[in-house]
Amino acid sequence: MSKKLTIAGISIIFSLLFPTITLAQSTLQDVRQNGVLKVGIRKDAAPFGYTEGDNWKGICVEGMELFRASLEKQLNRSVRLEKLETVLDESSPQGRYRSITSKRIYLECGPNTINKNSPTGTAFSLPFLYSGTYLMVKPENRLRVNPSGFLQDITIGVLGDSLTQQFIAGRYQQANQKIYQGQSGRQTAVKDAVQGKIDAFASDGILLVGEALRQGLNSNQYALIPEKPLTCITYGMIVPANDSEWKETVNNFIRNQSAQNLLERTFGPNSPLIPLSVVDQDKCI
Repeated sequence: MSKKLTIAGISIIFSLLFPTITLAQSTLQDVRQNGVLKVGIRKDAAPFGYTEGDNWKGICVEGMELFRASLEKQLNRSVRLEKLETVLDESSPQGRYRSITSKRIYLECGPNTINKNSPTGTAFSLPFLYSGTYLMVKPENRLRVNPSGFLQDITIGVLGDSLTQQFIAGRYQQANQKIYQGQSGRQTAVKDAVQGKIDAFASDGILLVGEALRQGLNSNQYALIPEKPLTCITYGMIVPANDSEWKETVNNFIRNQSAQNLLERTFGPNSPLIPLSVVDQDKCI
């Protein structure tokens, strides 16, 4: 048996025994080959991702367009951005993490809190934006709802099955919780807080202001308390695990983009999101 034949035989046996290894292709190679950047973005998470009619809006839409352009230069070929909706419900094929492991998308951009243990098959990028937990209140309720106290008999709205719900339950044990569910939960809760139907709504500050802007509210119609966030939150992109080349490509893009720049490009230099982001970043880094 010749040496060439022996090597060929070993290669065939290896490919049969370990097909996933021989057939595996990095995400960057997929983009280079197909010219498509498949990105997951939520439609219920202003200012990250939301829709007005048929139009996608938000900093993830703006940011991923910039990422697409940078990939074109890196790969020296045209790249098309394909925006696909993702949701929090992991039982759905559109679930954020499930969409990554099923290879429906190459990365997910949104308010994804970076945890030490990401779900199997997924990983987080570097932080691309910082936020914190605040209480949104009707301005008239600002003095009555004191975050430094126990908030006894105060009704605080929270999104069901969220980290904020757990935090509020532990921090303000004498308060009453009102649970908001579903994709319209944040929208309804912000309306209820502004109208005084609940005493406060607890959530990430940037999501609170983003939803208020989406609803056309001005800063005189609500207040965020306290002045500095109750907790710190870091947001990262969700990427496939065990694909260091792609993760580093995403991280390099994040290193070259500031959150303030993305917010200004998307909403203008006078957006109330910008000073809020600066305060949270200074507090939380």
